[in-house]
Amino acid sequence: MIAFLIILAAIMLAISDAFIVQSATTRHPIALLVSSGFSFSNGQQVLVSAQRPLGIVLEQDETPGDIVVTSLDPSGSGADAGVKEGDILLAVQNASVQNASLDEVLAFIGNAPRVVNLRFLRRESD
Repeated sequence: MIAFLIILAAIMLAISDAFIVQSATTRHPIALLVSSGFSFSNGQQVLVSAQRPLGIVLEQDETPGDIVVTSLDPSGSGADAGVKEGDILLAVQNASVQNASLDEVLAFIGNAPRVVNLRFLRRESD
């Protein structure tokens, strides 16, 4: 029964951001939530884990060249996770994108799992 509840919870988690499951032993609702974002910074590089859609606009002047965040939806998961305008995208899912075209990067993000790991370079100090 517990294994069934774990599998059910995993399926429902994939479908919805927040839901309630009935615990078999306590009969009290348990709320399971997916975080809207996480970030870690070492001063220059920022690691972000956020749900798609990210709510960020990326631009690249030339290929290869820096892929820069030029705009953010303030209520989007990217902004919630700490992404800022001017951040330079270095990696998606721990794979470097420094020599990739913007089209390749957007396809890579589009094919990533629902929660995407991104690494940015932040030139300004916080």
